[in-house]
Amino acid sequence: MFRSVRGMKDLYGSDAEKYHFIFTRIKSIGERYGFSMIHTPLLENTDVFQRSIGDETDVVSKEMYTFLDKGGESMTLRPEGTAGVIRAIVSENLTQRFPVKYMYCGEMFRYDRPQKGRFRQFRQIGFEYIGDKSPYTDVMLIMIASESLHSIGIFDFNIMVNTLGDEETRENYTKAIVKYLSRHEESLSDDSKLRLKKNPLRILDSKDKQDVDICSMAPSILDYLNKESRQYFEKVCTLLESCKIKYEINNFLVRGLDYYSHTAFEIQATGAGYREALGGGGRYDKLLPIFGGPDVSGVGFAIGIERLMLIIKNGMAFREPVRIAVIPVNESENDFAFKVYRELQECGIGTDFIQTGNLSKKMKTADRLGSKIAVILGETEIESGIATIKIMDSPETASKNKSVSISKLAAFLKWNIEERTRSC
Repeated sequence: MFRSVRGMKDLYGSDAEKYHFIFTRIKSIGERYGFSMIHTPLLENTDVFQRSIGDETDVVSKEMYTFLDKGGESMTLRPEGTAGVIRAIVSENLTQRFPVKYMYCGEMFRYDRPQKGRFRQFRQIGFEYIGDKSPYTDVMLIMIASESLHSIGIFDFNIMVNTLGDEETRENYTKAIVKYLSRHEESLSDDSKLRLKKNPLRILDSKDKQDVDICSMAPSILDYLNKESRQYFEKVCTLLESCKIKYEINNFLVRGLDYYSHTAFEIQATGAGYREALGGGGRYDKLLPIFGGPDVSGVGFAIGIERLMLIIKNGMAFREPVRIAVIPVNESENDFAFKVYRELQECGIGTDFIQTGNLSKKMKTADRLGSKIAVILGETEIESGIATIKIMDSPETASKNKSVSISKLAAFLKWNIEERTRSC
């Protein structure tokens, strides 16, 4: 029997409903802020990611799914969304109308050890605002990230903020980091020993315990900010405070990609069920020129949908849609019951029509399909014009029948669904 590839899972049933719930809610936030959808290919030329993300990042050096196609070209399944969006903006000549605001949602691929909230095929929803370098747009993206989580009922999270400054700041800070870490080189992990020579700031992103301990005493980038970078970061913090967005400054937050400059941020879950990063992002000043575009700045972020689904699974936000089962008692009532089923569907009420088996088997099928309410239509109900209603949330409620006029059935069911939604 064939099984799904390790680290890649099928999405169906309640998980598929959760995915749709998350996407719909967050997409509506983006639309309110003026973002429109963009869909980029799953497959890009490898250079799209190598040149933008950085050769020495873990994503490029260890995690990308890269292969030669039949024409001998190196192709890569996208490991993140920003590079493909920027490539599309340049290649589709969308650079004539800056600023542009795009959001995306879809599959990403990284070869990583599968674990809780981490898959080799995973889904992200992200936002990119290109063409306006301003602390205001940085804060706008953080606002969208915060509101997106609130919209799906997630409130237990921290927003960690840092600055990576401009090129001058990073050059000076890199020298200080190399000087400090060189004194501890023998104690660094093998990966970090290599990074010390090629990309020392990446060491600050290491998850190795020994590296983390060493980096905890490293110089802070805040001590190396030039005037422009300091003013920019101070303005970001001031705006966050004026918007009443709670945040923490993390001096060593650099994220895992090389293209960030100035503001970087990460959202970390703080609830009991899951305490990992939900997503993050930051500003990128030099990404468009890499793809042959104009020298304009952008800012963006992405959130991992599977990680949100884990939290929702703990009962914080998601409620499955209320489904109705229309059940004829006998075969002779099928036509009438099907007519009622069709009318409920036309009224926008999610309904199943169950007509196979005896009444007991039909009720079990309704329960298996997740129906919360059963509309029973037998000879007596049809003659009287009164449907029998079973509320199937629990054995206690299912044993108590309600009687509702068939002519008022749609209104009753809509009221019931709205009441359940409000109670959630």
